[in-house]
Amino acid sequence: MNDIILGHNPDTRRFASAFFAEDDIGAIIRCHFEVEQAANRELDVLTNQRWRRVRSQYLSDKLNLLEMIGVPSHLLAPARTLNNQRNGFAHDGAEEITEQQMLDLLRGFRALMPQFNDDYEIAFRGRREFTAKFRDCTIRQKYVVTAATLAFLIGGLPELVREPGTANLAPA
Repeated sequence: MNDIILGHNPDTRRFASAFFAEDDIGAIIRCHFEVEQAANRELDVLTNQRWRRVRSQYLSDKLNLLEMIGVPSHLLAPARTLNNQRNGFAHDGAEEITEQQMLDLLRGFRALMPQFNDDYEIAFRGRREFTAKFRDCTIRQKYVVTAATLAFLIGGLPELVREPGTANLAPA
């Protein structure tokens, strides 16, 4: 298999901030922002920035546009889950990421990337350092790692679909 260079680089500092955050609200907002940036990048590439004339303000609108232009819905399902969960924080007063929310996001992501398992080693290097197996992370940390990986995947879809056979993006 050839290496694929993805054209999108989510802000890893923002994900590190979410990972080490003391509150779940800040973590989920940071994750949502980065996934939305990835969707923006994918729309820019796939439509040559024509989508910006539509003035889609919300992540749900952007995911709908991606589906309308041909991105399979199963690839967008985890981003829809994250968006719905973020809306629960913004509109319903939720304050903590529940284990069920983390599992719902993780389940959707693993439907795309079944090789993503609890044995993966998570490492952050920088001002703060952290190394542990995914299984040993807190609920928030698992959520952030899953969202970060999702952002890389969504932002990299234009490159992944140009290289058939290089990614296992199984239907849900």
